[in-house]
Amino acid sequence: MGPERDWPDGVEDRHAGPSGRLHALPIGIVVLSLVMIAGLLGFAGREETVSASGAGVRLEWHAPVLIRNGEFLEIRIRLDADEHVSRPVLGVGASLWEDMTVNTFIPAAAEESSVDGEFRFEFAPLEAGSSLLVKIDGQINPDILGGNAGTVTVYDGQETLVSLPIRMEVLP
Repeated sequence: MGPERDWPDGVEDRHAGPSGRLHALPIGIVVLSLVMIAGLLGFAGREETVSASGAGVRLEWHAPVLIRNGEFLEIRIRLDADEHVSRPVLGVGASLWEDMTVNTFIPAAAEESSVDGEFRFEFAPLEAGSSLLVKIDGQINPDILGGNAGTVTVYDGQETLVSLPIRMEVLP
């Protein structure tokens, strides 16, 4: 081999390639490229919008349907009122948010409660033709495996207006 070079501690001439320079192995670049392509194609996570209508309201849920544990997520819930809703209450099944951390909930509900295995959030009255947009930021806790499922329901007081089943797949 050629003359001794002044390498950093722990690096010797035997670590250098044929040209005498340190270089990355091509396999590392190939693996990194494959991971990046998989992410761009949506294999790391996928969002979807689902909706249901009934009793003069339309409920829309936009959130990840495929996510990895430990990741942050955003959920958007939109409620469009075709008729007046005097006491709009959004009910989220506790099983849907099990082992999830909810960091923010905007706008804040006027009242919050837990009724029959459901988190309930009451908002100001909705006039016909108006909408309510709720944004929720959270994180998937590491102990979820497989996913969570539950129902999101809109009430006018205690009267059920519309329900929407939701399923989120969680990958390790």
